[in-house]
Amino acid sequence: MNNTIVKKAVLVLALILCAAGGWYVFYWSRTPAYAAGEIQQALKKKDLQLFKERVDMDRVYGSAVDDTAAYLASDGRVDHELAASLLKMLKKQAVDEMVRQTEIRFTEGNGKESSGKAGKIMSASLGSAALSLTDILDVKEENGKALVYVKVHDKKLDKDFTWQVLMEKDVNGSWTAVKILNLKEYLQERAR
Repeated sequence: MNNTIVKKAVLVLALILCAAGGWYVFYWSRTPAYAAGEIQQALKKKDLQLFKERVDMDRVYGSAVDDTAAYLASDGRVDHELAASLLKMLKKQAVDEMVRQTEIRFTEGNGKESSGKAGKIMSASLGSAALSLTDILDVKEENGKALVYVKVHDKKLDKDFTWQVLMEKDVNGSWTAVKILNLKEYLQERAR
């Protein structure tokens, strides 16, 4: 009789472990909060492949170029309008350069500096070399999209900012970052 109780207890324990594993695989690992955590881990561990899986760099950087150009063009300064025009003309090259610089930072640490004009304009505007992700503050999912509040630290300004990062599901159903929604506000803060 004791042997039967032990077998039943082991069976119940095995079922509980299977249920927990199923919950992890089929639910938790498919949430935007899990994906945001993976982005944070990719940055800490310098895992470029995981970062590429969770961040659509072409979309993030493409929208960053658009937002930066719009910000530069809006302040009325002639030199900024010229820079915005140049940035719009060289958008593809700027995005390609930012992707390349991201890959260099993952594989070689700080690596080489931006070589192209568009990359230099973006680095100067965004202060990308001075930024570091410090925490994920909140994740809100609604209507098939997620908004992730990410705390970033600007070393040059010695100030924290909260970025609102939009995440969407990719073709495989995995959550990926696609845009920084409040980048213009960050640029305004940085310009003060």
